[in-house]
Amino acid sequence: MIFSNKDKILVIVAHPDDDILGCGGTLHKAVKKKSKIKVIYFGEGVSSRFPIGKELSKESLKAKRTRELEAKKALKVLNIKDFKFGNRFCTKFDKYPLSDFISEAEKIISNFKPNIIFTHSNRDLNIDHGIVHKAVMTASRPKMINTIKQIYSFEVPCSSNWIYEDKFNPNVYVDISKSIKIKQKAFQVYKNEIRPFPFPRSKIGIDTLAKFRGMQSGLKYAEAFRLERGKFF
Repeated sequence: MIFSNKDKILVIVAHPDDDILGCGGTLHKAVKKKSKIKVIYFGEGVSSRFPIGKELSKESLKAKRTRELEAKKALKVLNIKDFKFGNRFCTKFDKYPLSDFISEAEKIISNFKPNIIFTHSNRDLNIDHGIVHKAVMTASRPKMINTIKQIYSFEVPCSSNWIYEDKFNPNVYVDISKSIKIKQKAFQVYKNEIRPFPFPRSKIGIDTLAKFRGMQSGLKYAEAFRLERGKFF
């Protein structure tokens, strides 16, 4: 995957931190090549940790604000300045009309005109991730006038790793040997997401997954993707 200053990369994810976990190293490579990057978060990512009916409590809203501050700090590590937060409740995306997600994605794609999109895989236990995948694939359906050249899905440690049938099956690998430290630095901002090893989102867990994907592709460290749709000229 070769980037340039002509690339416009759109990242659409469910929650803040999904972008760093799924493609943080790859985005760092693109930033270094002066690619234009926009990150969209459809949901807030923390309300599921509070009792049903308490999604708008003071504690939940405080956690949401903290998560947004963490996301800004993580994106600053990668030097990404264009992003937008969403307010949909975490793990409750199925309570919203799918058409809302599709419509929002269509507007973003129409305005930003990306040539590359990164988003979730549909091989994922997290219901929010699966809905975002479906919305993005629908919103980016092939048209005669369409700037999109490639759509890549990625894995998210925990929700992708813990599915045992129809697992995430990558066919594209990106060398992040020179970006793994930046990816780790960006994710360390999310204090409440980190657990001791062998939790997949531990520092060792993230390093181990990158090494494993590297072994699959003859690299020291790699991020894995699935090319969902591509046009090559």
